[in-house]
Amino acid sequence: MAAEHSPLVLIADDEPTARLILKETLELAGFRAVLASDGIEALACYKDHCPDLILLDLQMPKLDGFSVCRQIREIESDRKTPIIILTGQDDDDSIARAFELGATDFVNKPFIWPLLVHRIRYVMRAVTNLNAVQSLVLALPDSIYLLNQSGDVIRNVGDDRRANDIDGIGVTEFLSHHSQRKRQEIIQHVLTSGKPQVFEYPLEDDNRHVELRMVARDSTSVLAIVRDITDRKRSETRIYDLAYYDQLTGLPNRELLTKRMDADILAARKEQRSIAVLFIDLDRFKRINDTLGHSMGDLLLKGVADRFAECIRTHDYVVQLPQRQAHDVRLARLGGDEFVIALDDVNSEGAAAKVATRIIESMTDPINCDGHHFVVSPSIGIAMYPQDGRNPEELLMHADSAMYKAKARGRNNFQFYSSTMKTRSLRRLDIENELRQAIERKELLLHYQPKVCLDTWTIVGAEALIRWKTADRGWISPAEFVPVAEETGLIIPLSDFLLSQVCERLISWSRSEFRDLRISINVSGQQLQSRKFLDHVSASIAKTGLQPDRLELEITESLFMQELPVAIAVLTQLRDLGVGISVDDFGTGYSSLSYLKRLPIDTLKIDRSFVSDLHRDDDDAAICAAILSMAKKLNLKVVAEGVEREEQLDFLRQHGCDLIQGYLYSKPLPVDEFENFALPRLFAKAKIAG
Repeated sequence: MAAEHSPLVLIADDEPTARLILKETLELAGFRAVLASDGIEALACYKDHCPDLILLDLQMPKLDGFSVCRQIREIESDRKTPIIILTGQDDDDSIARAFELGATDFVNKPFIWPLLVHRIRYVMRAVTNLNAVQSLVLALPDSIYLLNQSGDVIRNVGDDRRANDIDGIGVTEFLSHHSQRKRQEIIQHVLTSGKPQVFEYPLEDDNRHVELRMVARDSTSVLAIVRDITDRKRSETRIYDLAYYDQLTGLPNRELLTKRMDADILAARKEQRSIAVLFIDLDRFKRINDTLGHSMGDLLLKGVADRFAECIRTHDYVVQLPQRQAHDVRLARLGGDEFVIALDDVNSEGAAAKVATRIIESMTDPINCDGHHFVVSPSIGIAMYPQDGRNPEELLMHADSAMYKAKARGRNNFQFYSSTMKTRSLRRLDIENELRQAIERKELLLHYQPKVCLDTWTIVGAEALIRWKTADRGWISPAEFVPVAEETGLIIPLSDFLLSQVCERLISWSRSEFRDLRISINVSGQQLQSRKFLDHVSASIAKTGLQPDRLELEITESLFMQELPVAIAVLTQLRDLGVGISVDDFGTGYSSLSYLKRLPIDTLKIDRSFVSDLHRDDDDAAICAAILSMAKKLNLKVVAEGVEREEQLDFLRQHGCDLIQGYLYSKPLPVDEFENFALPRLFAKAKIAG
């Protein structure tokens, strides 16, 4: 006799002899057996004994094997009992029907008894493993779908009870977000690479998130595993907020400010920009805390944070953080009554001083805290990158020192980091002397940044930019030596050097493939007001035989307003020579329509401050669109500078911009690198990015 723990087989056959022989054969092989002579009895035995395997004859009285198989599968939920069909029929239709109803395998009568036992053992082992895998799948917090190569859902591999849950919605929503072609590309990548592809996305009209993981099943289909990750996302957001945001005001804390300043300093170093750090401390705040308690002090700190946020305009960019309101990214609270504002792309100390003045003025109105009205004044210390520090720690430390100097000088004022001012004065003196020698020795270099036509995606010109590398100091930023040149009068010989070098370069290119390029150079206010400038331009063109229309002068719009009659006279004569005139940094100055009508200009250059955020700032986008529309009506060409992202490029192309310039296409390059880079991009109409 077989042991009670041996596998139990239900034998359902209407032939007594067959039942007995099967029973004896199985018991000799170590199985237990229970017998049924018809379909009704077979169902009853299944319910009473829960067999490990069923041998089921198709032709039985009362209820045939097809019906028994179907009803057993309807009764079962998670566990699938293996069913081997016993049939004397050899027609394919009967076998196919049995499999459709849930049969696991079949054997034909008459049986080969030794092989039958092996067949039963194999089926039981396979189904046991399959049931284990199925149980594991059902225990997972996922739904699993089988997709074909086109991305169509073939069936739900996991628990059918989840079909209408979030996971079913999730896979459907993901597929609906992509075109058929995109779905096929994703699935084909999974099939060919063998690497899973993971996507995370929010559900529409819901606060939930799902993860979709695609894994190759075979050569023609993939498994789409969908998991609800809403709780995980909430936890991540909460952890991020605790780690990087002040819990009282909702502002970035020191950790996040430092992290973002690191990134900004890297960008500023690459683009040779300045950063100003304003360290703000509230005067006599401790008195309020000691008198009215910390709860009232906390309310005041919230009010102060809101007041600071209101007084910082959108162009005072600080740290761009994802999924935060605009004012949140412009200042940080370090703790207590200490706040920091970091201003990116600040062109002078004067600009930082204006922001500090605006902050001080904004605090003159009382702040209402539950019926109490407080007037608190700020003391502000300012440190500038790169001259006052090369990393966030140095800048914050030096701005903090300057803040204490402001307190020592009576509070409610701002001070720049004084020791750095002394160092800067010495450095500026060194730069002046070395720059004068560099101009005389012609040690300065020109780099060229391409200007690209959006219609053909070819290079049609470039801006010539002065670069300076010393033996001792290395590269000196133009943001550092150009102001020195302007203050000391060296800007005239510096600009003369730039003009002569560009004219010589254009002449050398006139006999090459670069003969049609137009090169632009920047003109300073001192040059524009000098009669010698006009003479020098005329002499350079005459001396070199340069075609004047290949030279373009870029004039900052604020320079026009200083001496407008003089500017009109000089530029008109230059225009009569055939030289192109462009308004640089348009939109940052007066942007007066009257001077656009009076000045002999043919190009507007949109300032990078508007381009950099136009893909995420509606105001900047509206300004750019307005400039482009206005320029079109005035028959002026438009160049957008500082283009670094595909989204910016798409916007500018859609709104009819003529030319772009920026790191998306190329950084400024030395002449040899520029020639190698530009040559294949001059004529052939390349595939337009985006």
